[in-house]
Amino acid sequence: MVKKVARVCVVGAGVSGLVAIRELVAEGHEVQAYEKTDDVIGNWRDVYESVQLLTSKRATAFKGYPMPDVTPQFPTGQQYRDYIRLFAKESGLLRYIRFNTAVAAAVPVDGGTHGWDVTLSDGTTQRFDALVAAHGHLWAPRIPKVEGKFDGPMIHTSQYRNSGDMGEGTVLVVGSGNSACDMVTDAIASGRQALMSLRRPTWFVPQSFFGTPRADLTFQAGFPGSSGDDLNHLMVKMSVGEPKSYGFPQPSNEDWTATPPTFSTLVPYWAQRGWVKAVPQISRFDRGKVHFVDGTSAEVGTVIWATGYRAPVPFLSEGSLTYIGDFPARKVGGLLSADFDNFYFSGMCSPRGGAPHNYGRGAETLAKLVTARFRLGKSLSTTLFADEAPSGRMDWLLAHWVVELEAAEAKLREHASNLVAC
Repeated sequence: MVKKVARVCVVGAGVSGLVAIRELVAEGHEVQAYEKTDDVIGNWRDVYESVQLLTSKRATAFKGYPMPDVTPQFPTGQQYRDYIRLFAKESGLLRYIRFNTAVAAAVPVDGGTHGWDVTLSDGTTQRFDALVAAHGHLWAPRIPKVEGKFDGPMIHTSQYRNSGDMGEGTVLVVGSGNSACDMVTDAIASGRQALMSLRRPTWFVPQSFFGTPRADLTFQAGFPGSSGDDLNHLMVKMSVGEPKSYGFPQPSNEDWTATPPTFSTLVPYWAQRGWVKAVPQISRFDRGKVHFVDGTSAEVGTVIWATGYRAPVPFLSEGSLTYIGDFPARKVGGLLSADFDNFYFSGMCSPRGGAPHNYGRGAETLAKLVTARFRLGKSLSTTLFADEAPSGRMDWLLAHWVVELEAAEAKLREHASNLVAC
């Protein structure tokens, strides 16, 4: 007879940890979470001062817990932090969290089949049946190596707090994503010129159409086939225009499924007014001068890397985990470890939209996986999902991601007769 209920360790109690706790408890598992800080806001503790949510309060909210009516459509960082804290308190999740306690090491017992020995920052070790990594993927900066030396301030967006971190003169922002646009906007608001170094072209899209956040629009869902996407693209072109109109490189296609667009109308606005200019990738630094791959150069006072993150799992021994690119190898929409038994990830993916809502949907499937594993008594990765290739994928369109999760849940139901319950 195998166990139906698992004793589960959740590493991290930010947004991805909170939703994992909630769903695992709802499934009847015994849960203990460890959070190295004294708060439940995760990486939102250290974000830059001007940050605003890119997704609407409706699309971002935790399931069953809407943001207060007085909250604006796109909340500030402080409003979002307050909301996360209130959710954790009113949902009764704080009692499952031990704060100011880090997981120093997690060692699989027989590859995780017989659980995990978890050593804490106080030196104690506990045995758990299952391990959930909810430590986030937005904390280990990815910074390209560039030849030469740069004399001015050089920081990653994770280190940036406000325009006081910028030196005098032009600010070079490396990247084309949403954080890069925020850096450009901050630089211009402080009276500085900005350059934007793009590795790939991007489409600039508005956060709202007709006064309604894009994620809250429903009429497009009724269009057949890809016509809803076609209409979306048409509305972007009519309202914002094409990147080449602003002096930015033109994307070679409109496949936003494969390559996410950038939520900014301010960058095109300031480009037309001469405050920001697109430049190619950097080839080398020469003290205060930056040379680009097309042979041009520019005098620059500050470099800000908006180049994303790696996603290490620091509490596992080095070399024990397979990485595909910068990300752990996973299955089932990024939830199930491809390397170890009884090892799961919450929030180790970036389905487009609001994190609490999206990670919460993933946590529902995660909890079902944990339940199925302990009823089956065998590794899910090598049995029910043995035919699924491991992936390091992080970016999903939400609708496509949900389809994968639903397919996994259907497979669990299909094999329910083979699951042995106590």
